[in-house]
Amino acid sequence: MSKTWNDWEMPESPLLGENVALAFLEPEDSEELLYLVDSSRDSLNAWLPWVEDFHLMENAFSRIESYRMQREMGNGGALGIRRLEDGALIGEVVVQWIDRQNRSSSLGFFLGKNFEGEGFATEALMLVIGCLRNGGIHRIEISAAVENERSNALARRLGFAFEGLARDAEFLHGKFLSHNRYALVFSADS
Repeated sequence: MSKTWNDWEMPESPLLGENVALAFLEPEDSEELLYLVDSSRDSLNAWLPWVEDFHLMENAFSRIESYRMQREMGNGGALGIRRLEDGALIGEVVVQWIDRQNRSSSLGFFLGKNFEGEGFATEALMLVIGCLRNGGIHRIEISAAVENERSNALARRLGFAFEGLARDAEFLHGKFLSHNRYALVFSADS
């Protein structure tokens, strides 16, 4: 019996690019994840609601464990972005819940402040997009706060089309943020 789309899973082996490798985060990555967030707290806290309460090893472990459970259910997971040059954990790509019936998913991502502007996020997202596409995903979404210029530019650079504005989509630091919604849709014959 041949494999169907519903049998497809994200590969367990690392996704390798020219400058980065992506692999699912594991509990032993907790200390590195906490350090990465601590070293970029101000820039990450501006856009990620979970960063404000992310101060303990227990927080890092719980985050990794929750995405491990999601991965075990076949619905995505958190991939650590590692710089090939030295193996340093420099960011994360989260494959949000995979909707198998509609062959769609969404992506979240962040880089540590010291690693921005060097093409690491672009390369990492291209690797994940390729993996999802090869696995039969038809539609991938990215949502970015309107004021988050870097994330909006990255979505456009990767070929995501702007689909609309979600007004007051997120309540963060005492105010509502509107989000730009982007999608990348693959044609049936591609």
